[in-house]
Amino acid sequence: MINTINKIKKNIDLLKEYGSPLYIYDYDVLKSRINNISKFKKNLEDKLNNVRVSIHYSSKANNNPNIIKMVKEAGLLVDAMSPLELDLAKKCNFDNNEILYVCNNIDKEEMKIVHDSDILICLDSISQVEMWGELFPNTNIMVRINPGINGVGHNKKVVTSGSDSKFGICEENINKLLEIVNKYNLHLIGIHQHLGSLFLDDKVDDYINGVKESLRIIKDHFKNISIVDLGGGFGVPYKEEEKPLNLTSLSSKLSKILNEFIKEYKSVKEFKFEIGRYIPCEAGIIIGTVNAIKYEKGTYWIGTDIGMNTLLRPSMYNSYHKISLLNQRKTKKVKANVCGNICESGDIIGRERQLTIPKVNDKIIIHNAGAYGYSMSSNYTGRARPAELMLYRDKIKLIRKRETIESMEDDIVW
Repeated sequence: MINTINKIKKNIDLLKEYGSPLYIYDYDVLKSRINNISKFKKNLEDKLNNVRVSIHYSSKANNNPNIIKMVKEAGLLVDAMSPLELDLAKKCNFDNNEILYVCNNIDKEEMKIVHDSDILICLDSISQVEMWGELFPNTNIMVRINPGINGVGHNKKVVTSGSDSKFGICEENINKLLEIVNKYNLHLIGIHQHLGSLFLDDKVDDYINGVKESLRIIKDHFKNISIVDLGGGFGVPYKEEEKPLNLTSLSSKLSKILNEFIKEYKSVKEFKFEIGRYIPCEAGIIIGTVNAIKYEKGTYWIGTDIGMNTLLRPSMYNSYHKISLLNQRKTKKVKANVCGNICESGDIIGRERQLTIPKVNDKIIIHNAGAYGYSMSSNYTGRARPAELMLYRDKIKLIRKRETIESMEDDIVW
């Protein structure tokens, strides 16, 4: 990331040209993370006995086509969760068998789009399976189970397993599921599980336990499953004291239990993973502008143009993002709250951060913003979404235009 900042310092007029705030992605960092995942795939596949390992990039983390194309070029696959993401995957030249549609509570029209596109769908409730069966009997499907154990995640809002989760079918309801599958002669070819988002080495064993429980449920209740989807949630370090996820160690731990499973369960031909955050997160930053500084009742407040409409995660999940100033001034460091320009008390990027006191118009950087940054942004309070840039070693490419008042008004019916 230091190299990214140095590249930006050499191109300090970016904000004048493309507007503030601005999303910037470093191509070299993206490429590095994609290569890491490709090595993880090969390493795990080499340890398994004739079972394929497929990595689907979860495009909800960042669906910019320039990033999706990099995934395609590396030989990885993709998943989609909406008709737009499905369309983007097609336009990035993914074949039908390279796309997995992982959805939640969709309607018949959306199901028809997926069916007519000849894309494998993963459904996560019995009623959704029945809706699909009524429309498209005698077809292949995957289903998502809830293994029932507590999930993993940095916030309860990203935990996707256990009694409080809206996702998946619990073990006690599997017999009902199989009745519906048989009723419509559906071909249940895959089982999916996902425990949550953002685990590092200290939570790997929790992830492994979830995998073990899911494999146990498959052995106990399902016959002739050919695809087992072990989800994602692979984390990245957001804080300086955190260490990167050891993918080599993770593949070793996984290979042991997966090999034990396939010795008993002969029909499995493929293990899938859905990797989202890991690929774009560390490659992305937001650079914005300091618009106000104040000291009120013993607290410094640094007001910026990076609001919760631009980066929702801190307000939504109380998530931590490192914050730095592009050029440090020779002033004392103070504890300061850094906030955005939205009229909401929750519009706080970071609390009690040690920063030198900036001046109005100084540039401020939010780190690790490449995942669930732009993809969760909005026009709340009428603010425009920023532009997105890709930073190469020798050039800068605009990969999404900044919105304008005119573009935001285009769909209004007056």
